[in-house]
Amino acid sequence: MRTTDDIILMAKPTTAKQARLVLDFSQLTHDHPELFEQLAGLVYSRLEKNSRAASVREAFERLRYDIHIRMSNDLVPLMGRALLYVHPDLIGTVKLNPRPLDEALGMRVSQKKLPGDYARRLLWCDGRPLTEAPPAMKKPVQSVRPAQGTLFEDAEEEKAG
Repeated sequence: MRTTDDIILMAKPTTAKQARLVLDFSQLTHDHPELFEQLAGLVYSRLEKNSRAASVREAFERLRYDIHIRMSNDLVPLMGRALLYVHPDLIGTVKLNPRPLDEALGMRVSQKKLPGDYARRLLWCDGRPLTEAPPAMKKPVQSVRPAQGTLFEDAEEEKAG
């Protein structure tokens, strides 16, 4: 079974900003494991209404509003890629733009849409479909989860403090 932890472990950030983004994503999915599946649920519900396309950005904004949690906008591309990795049946229905982060994840966005797809597909860096196993990792990677502390606080707690 594919998980968001796989994405975290596969990531090979090349910049401090990418490393921080992966760390923030790791902390968020650790502190609030339900968020990612709620995001997936919002995307799937959007597809029920419009069977051809859904927006991770729209689902992200709705989730952030509904649960009153602070999440950086920089997380949207990473969450979209993790969503397609964990739920590969969504490939071709979620719009993606190439990002520098793609290389760090060992992925790339295809050049053209396939017939019948709404959006370009997310592929492994070697051109294989995301539904196949990821490229072999060259060395074992340790978890990037911080040992302590919370990066994301409930908005309610912050207002109360």
